[in-house]
Amino acid sequence: MSIMDGRYYTPLAIILAIIVIAIAIWGGVTFAAASGIIWERGPQVWSWGAAFLSLGFDFWRIVAGILWIIGTVLFIMELSGRTIKGKKLVKQTIKWDSIDIAIAALAAAIYGGGLVVTAGLIVIPGFTWIRPANMLAPVFGILFGIPGCIGLAFGNLIADALGGYLGFGSIGGFIGNFLLGYIPYKFMRDHSLRSSKSIFDFYLWGVLVSSLWCALYISWWLDVAQPLVGLPPLFIWGWFAPFVFINNAIVTAIVGPALGYVLYPVVKKWGLHWSDRVTFAE
Repeated sequence: MSIMDGRYYTPLAIILAIIVIAIAIWGGVTFAAASGIIWERGPQVWSWGAAFLSLGFDFWRIVAGILWIIGTVLFIMELSGRTIKGKKLVKQTIKWDSIDIAIAALAAAIYGGGLVVTAGLIVIPGFTWIRPANMLAPVFGILFGIPGCIGLAFGNLIADALGGYLGFGSIGGFIGNFLLGYIPYKFMRDHSLRSSKSIFDFYLWGVLVSSLWCALYISWWLDVAQPLVGLPPLFIWGWFAPFVFINNAIVTAIVGPALGYVLYPVVKKWGLHWSDRVTFAE
């Protein structure tokens, strides 16, 4: 750990961790208190719903639309074999041998299975449920890179199918869950979670940014496809979007760093970390 890292990032990591965990718990507790009357009186009875709705539909449609475009471009770009490294667009080669395919399949099975276990804890019928397995998403992203992220996307699709949530909205959920792992994979510089900067970056990118990006990505898709999915804008932006953010963040903020800390050396030792299996070319 460098002097600068210890001097600045240690307190920053502690402060950010406390803030993120407090926000996530606060969101969860206030949602639980208001959930019984949301359908009856509208999502504005939830403090988070009221906060989201106060910014207006147009604000969220513009912000989420921009994130949707960027997220979709990044998804297509990565699948085409291109990635951003530093400030350049470079070609990357993923082996996609039996090991990478197995990583993607195993990630899909574990993530999908973990989501299905709690599929009965319904929040918005046909759209979302309480999902503690979301804590696996940033961990699989930083450990396994693109194969892990693709596993997350298919794992969510499997969970939608087995849990009875499969529908037009699942298209948004496919890429949205890819982004849950992709954002920390791409924007964290140190994936070991063994320095205060790494932990700070995990809470910033792996919890806050990825959780919000995923929530807004899927919400924008549901809003655009409203005639097909049948969820009105009031509930998309006042209930679905803030709940998905909290649902993604709450367990991830509490358990994610410890899980990544434990798994990183094992994955590295076995040569399964994405950095050992990807080559880049200008």
